[in-house]
Amino acid sequence: MTVVFGGTFDPVHIGHLHAASVAADILDTSILMVLSARPAHRKAPVASVEDRWCMLRAACANIERLIPSDVELRRKGPSYAIETLVSLNASHDEPVIWVLGADAFDLVHTWYRFDEFVNRCSFLVFARGGNASERLPRGFKKADEYDVLERSSGSVYFGNQAMMAISATALRLDISQGCAPDELLPPSVWEYVRQRGLYLT
Repeated sequence: MTVVFGGTFDPVHIGHLHAASVAADILDTSILMVLSARPAHRKAPVASVEDRWCMLRAACANIERLIPSDVELRRKGPSYAIETLVSLNASHDEPVIWVLGADAFDLVHTWYRFDEFVNRCSFLVFARGGNASERLPRGFKKADEYDVLERSSGSVYFGNQAMMAISATALRLDISQGCAPDELLPPSVWEYVRQRGLYLT
């Protein structure tokens, strides 16, 4: 079973780590923390891909089940999730389980070549703040149990665990204004941000 938690991680914060750790506990497996190196579906990240990769590695260094993955970093051009699924050999009978928040899931139908996802992955969705619409993309069905996600592709399980309501955008703004959001960042990440002078402008 392959489980992916993706993001631009700009910067990676404790909300990301909490959600991924909850998924690891629920599914009893390790989580690939996949850095979206050059996202095509959103504004370009503020920090460089090299800095975001260093922060992600630092954040996961002491968390056994969270494994930083450079699968998208190693590819040229825009980072597309469907290409990550292909590179991970995702199939209908051996799907990748993609973990994401409800806000991202509401836009998942706009992802590049999304019509191919139903045959390659299932989704575990968490709500930030505890609220989720539970709308299903075309072709996907709602699962009532976690283990359905690993048996075949095209399923969605809505977790009832509320995720931490932390915004990377707000974190960057706080840093630029001289605030120290050290309680919202892993210590190693906050140290890296300070040493590199990230998000100051």
